[in-house]
Amino acid sequence: MPARKPSSLIQRHETAAEKAQRSERESQLRPERSLPMAAPARLDGHEIAQAAWRRMMRTYAGLEGEVVTRLDQELLLNYCMLVEQLAEIDTMRKTAYAAWLLLAKAHEKLVEAGQFDDAVLMAVQVVGAFDAVLRLDGRADRKRDLLHKYSQSLYLTPRARAGTAPAKKEQEPPPDELEQLLDDVTDFVNGEGHA
Repeated sequence: MPARKPSSLIQRHETAAEKAQRSERESQLRPERSLPMAAPARLDGHEIAQAAWRRMMRTYAGLEGEVVTRLDQELLLNYCMLVEQLAEIDTMRKTAYAAWLLLAKAHEKLVEAGQFDDAVLMAVQVVGAFDAVLRLDGRADRKRDLLHKYSQSLYLTPRARAGTAPAKKEQEPPPDELEQLLDDVTDFVNGEGHA
């Protein structure tokens, strides 16, 4: 059975009894304390994770409906830590890629200079650096996949939000001048207007 949407995200018509029942169920699961805007202590020393937390809280604070509560704090903390870990892996990959380029150029120079014994040893290092880049790519892909799954749970993907966004309040069209004139005449005829 799929998880129920918060009442603020329901777009279909519900009876008053259904609305009251849904509201009562939700209030029973709503924690007394809300999520803090400042990053929790668990994120101390993790600048990227703290920035991700603050960005998330600003995003959620700007929504019309309540999508996450204090019950989701661990999920949010894990999401923020994943964001930081992915940034660290990307930095490691960039360094490993730079090392691979440097070793590959050194290998080419050794081949050009005819130092084939040294070139063979350098080729082993080039392959090792290349393998390091590939392993980091694999780790980054797995972290991104996990982040995507967390994003879906936190209503951060278009697919997760599809059909869940609260309906925008439609602005009333400006009154038609002819309709306004007819209303004024009707009011006057019925004695509601001023003489």
